Amino acid sequence: MDDKRTLLAFLLIGLIFILSPYYYEWMGMSPKPEGPAREEQEHIENNDRVYEQIEKPIDIAEQQEQTQQKWESSEVENVQQEPLTPSPTPYTPKNVYIETPFFNLVFSTMGGVLTSAELSNYQLYDQNPVQLISPRGQGLSLSLQQIDRIEDLSKVEFVPDQEIIRFQDGQKKLVMTAQLSNNRTIQKVYTFYSDRYGFDIEVRYQGFSEDVDALISWNGGVPFTEKDPEMDVLEMSSIASFNKERIEIQVDDKESEAWDSEGGLQWIGARSKYFLTAIIPTEQEERLKARLFGDRTGPNLLPNYSFEMGRQLSSSGSWKSTVYLGPLDYDNLIQYEIGLEQAIDFGYPIIRSVTKFLLIVFKEAYQYVPNYGWIIVLFAVVIKVIFYPFQAKSLESMRKMQEIQPKISALREKYKNDSQRLSQETMKLYKKEGVNPVGGCLPMLPQMPIFFALYTLFSSTIELRQAPFALWITDLSMPDEVIIGGFGLRVLPLLVAFSMFVQQKMTMKDPKQAVFVYVMPVFMAFIFWGMSSGLNLYWMLFNTLAVGQQLIVNRSRNSGKDVSSGSFG
Repeated sequence: MDDKRTLLAFLLIGLIFILSPYYYEWMGMSPKPEGPAREEQEHIENNDRVYEQIEKPIDIAEQQEQTQQKWESSEVENVQQEPLTPSPTPYTPKNVYIETPFFNLVFSTMGGVLTSAELSNYQLYDQNPVQLISPRGQGLSLSLQQIDRIEDLSKVEFVPDQEIIRFQDGQKKLVMTAQLSNNRTIQKVYTFYSDRYGFDIEVRYQGFSEDVDALISWNGGVPFTEKDPEMDVLEMSSIASFNKERIEIQVDDKESEAWDSEGGLQWIGARSKYFLTAIIPTEQEERLKARLFGDRTGPNLLPNYSFEMGRQLSSSGSWKSTVYLGPLDYDNLIQYEIGLEQAIDFGYPIIRSVTKFLLIVFKEAYQYVPNYGWIIVLFAVVIKVIFYPFQAKSLESMRKMQEIQPKISALREKYKNDSQRLSQETMKLYKKEGVNPVGGCLPMLPQMPIFFALYTLFSSTIELRQAPFALWITDLSMPDEVIIGGFGLRVLPLLVAFSMFVQQKMTMKDPKQAVFVYVMPVFMAFIFWGMSSGLNLYWMLFNTLAVGQQLIVNRSRNSGKDVSSGSFG
């Protein structure tokens, strides 16, 4: 949604910059040939949205109740539902604590559900561990569905075989058992591992009839984890891989949307900007129920994403699945070999491979240069060196176009009443002078996929989250900020604007275009103001290197050297 609009704006602005020299040339407004214009900038429009209520504490209990009602009413319409199954005797709910090298989990004996999941290796901005269960939300709740009723087991007591599990190596099991009416027994068997962000859940059952479906659900999605909750809101969704197709539910203000189907489910879950909760069926059955839900109709318009999967039970048996609780880290997700990495949005298909390649390059470089800020600096230099011949050729082509501008103007005056003849004579002039009318923009086209991929990389990958660079830049995934007199000043967008001002000043010589020298830097500062400091850093460096390239091109031209050869001498 917003990403599509942002990328579309990026493309349109890039086309404006690429094609504007030819518009000026057509209108007779091109500058005289004192120096070549350089039009190689692309821009990303940031459609930030402000949610006034977003900073409030999150309490989605009411939304969860409404969500459950909607799910139940949509599944079993106009049918009287059975009341919640009572426990044989009153009991006091207790917590069961699990501690592994990767997370700290808390299960409740009421329903055997997951009520807390803290990641040990990731922190919030206040240095507390990242929490993947929303307040008053819960994961892995179980219900039983028949034709005429739904039996919710979230209030049933599940008796654990132990209350505290701590380990650093190997694996441990937790068995939680519930005794239901009519001599039915159901168990949740959890298996935890010391080397991963996932654990297994096995639902064992006996004494059931064969017309019962078991449903495992997750309510509340993933809570906010970033200092600016707006960053999370734009990326939150419920998501699934169904029949090997990526399905995603994402809602705007005052919207509610649901999706459900039955078929081949590879995995199902909910995500935020950087984190994912998902359930992966261990046995890839042909017929599994899947449901995604998103709601933002609550009083504070806070997002509430939920998901559910189910299958038919036999009289006795077991149902195994794997649960993933962790970061949207490509290396972690790809290990499950089920397409879980599709939860990461790498952009449009045409640039997806480029984005993945750049991510691999950045992560490999990090092993030798353990600072993503310096990696961005080195990457900007490498890209500028690689594309120097193309960009120099572009500048040279534009310079030639400016040199023949007086002849083109004369042709326009001579054939102003005969557009067909004007076109023919203009093409003859291009051929005679050895000028390619599109030579100024074609060399820049290979760079466009890289620019799009970098935008996606800097805005979607967890590697830059809370990654510091130097000085005041402490988080490359967030806009930079320097507090001056109580006001937060973002320095990098101003440096982007200044570098563009210098570049425009060097290339625009025509007084008719002088207004662009001042307008475009202000426009760039506005666009980049809310973007990540990593993207701002890259663009500022790219502009600065472009200024240096312009100086080299000017010096090479004055000395009579070929500026498109790639030589810097």
